[in-house]
Amino acid sequence: MNELRLVHTADVHLGHSSRAFGAAAAEHRRCLQEAFGRCIDLCLERQAHVLIVAGDLFDSPHPPESTVSVVQAQLSRLSQAQPPISCIILPGTHDLLKSGSIYDRWLAAGLGPRIDVLTAEQPLVHLADCDTMVWGPAPGQSGRPLVGLRPDPEARFNIAVVHGSVQIPGVVEDDEALITQQDIADSQMDYVALGHWHSFSDQSQGPVTALYCGSPEIVALDQASRGTALVVTIPTGGKANWEQVPTGRLKYNKQELNVADFAGQGEILAALLEEADPNKIVDIHLTGLVTPGQAIDSDELEIALADSFFRVRVTNDTHLPLEQLDESEYPPQLVAGRFVQLMKQRIEDAKQRDEGAVAQIAQQALQVGLALLEGREVLG
Repeated sequence: MNELRLVHTADVHLGHSSRAFGAAAAEHRRCLQEAFGRCIDLCLERQAHVLIVAGDLFDSPHPPESTVSVVQAQLSRLSQAQPPISCIILPGTHDLLKSGSIYDRWLAAGLGPRIDVLTAEQPLVHLADCDTMVWGPAPGQSGRPLVGLRPDPEARFNIAVVHGSVQIPGVVEDDEALITQQDIADSQMDYVALGHWHSFSDQSQGPVTALYCGSPEIVALDQASRGTALVVTIPTGGKANWEQVPTGRLKYNKQELNVADFAGQGEILAALLEEADPNKIVDIHLTGLVTPGQAIDSDELEIALADSFFRVRVTNDTHLPLEQLDESEYPPQLVAGRFVQLMKQRIEDAKQRDEGAVAQIAQQALQVGLALLEGREVLG
């Protein structure tokens, strides 16, 4: 054969559940499963020789059986392909191999055809049909998992699979499994499949191609781009070529809106609805100064936007300029005047106690309360 074709994924985190996704948490777990299915699709479409999973296929050593069944069904598609496609899995930091874990049970029961889990006892696998040696020290077995790895000169291709962090001075100094740039260069591997970072990153050194593929679907809200997998082609005696292929459906957007740019909450809502997308996760940060009687209610905005996005969260850091509040318009003998006096006092007391969050809540309560007392609609 003249070249090796592989699909590289990692950090799938199947079974993951996070409060950050709110009511959409269950749907998010389905998105993770679908993204893994697209990685399998990619193997079949590109006629890959092997699927590499560089750690954290599962979010836990003890994933739900329903999640395990999904993975087994997807992996069976590889073994049933013509020609069959191999799969190499490295345990990660979330789904580490230990007594009673999913990989411990799989190894005890016998893995399916062409599926291998790299362990401390079996740190390398030879794929005879493509004459490829795959090396994969398990996380926790060594603080420097690439140290000492060298290619097998008898194999046509040599691949290292590592779940850990590349050392970047001033950014990443230490990790349970640490990889230095010199470790990558010294490995002399044809390809180093990295996992642990949820976004794509090229950490190649000299002739050694070393890549983080990123998660196939957004796992956490620090991922600005959609999930991807890598299709890597390695010609005999040549340098690896790679292609980043989208596999995730979700996208994340964080935006800041100054309320001074809008006539009211209804206009803010209308502007946000123009960007409606059921696959978009949005965090909206409202800032700026509101006028007396203008009500900005973040909870109402979230409710109004909920059906238009995958998940939406609105934080309100707007402020009512108290120094511009004309108290002559709110005499204390009126309900509105007495309300203004009480809320201003609460705001000042909170600021003196350095309770910024309490002061912010009181600010918002003053905005909403004045709007309601003046007969204004809180939403729109």
